[in-house]
Amino acid sequence: MKKDKFNRFYEVETRWYDEDMLGHLNHGTAVTLLEDVRVRHAADIGLEPYNRAKFPFIVASMKLNYLKQISHPEKLIVGIKVSRIGGKSFDYEYGMFVKNQDECLIACDMTLVCFDFENQKSVPVFDALKKEI
Repeated sequence: MKKDKFNRFYEVETRWYDEDMLGHLNHGTAVTLLEDVRVRHAADIGLEPYNRAKFPFIVASMKLNYLKQISHPEKLIVGIKVSRIGGKSFDYEYGMFVKNQDECLIACDMTLVCFDFENQKSVPVFDALKKEI
């Protein structure tokens, strides 16, 4: 996977406590960084990520491929794109890269469901996401 697959990018930096005892980025931290990018992307397309009524997503599935180790300190770029739109679900595709490099370190495919927490049911995909495809 190369950077040219994505049209939106977000910078993230590793932190000292992100490393595990083997000296590389902990797998749980990778998920947290992707979650941060998801929230930032939602804000950029006009959704309100801290308002449940306007940003009700549920992660239905997530597949990560760890392609290369990441050590601290590192400045990273995460590419994100909406890769599929369904009736009530959509997919995000992510690629994590070292800043100024083109080799993907972590690839992720994530399926999310749009959800109405008040009524406890899935809802149609938001128009703001449809515009991203």
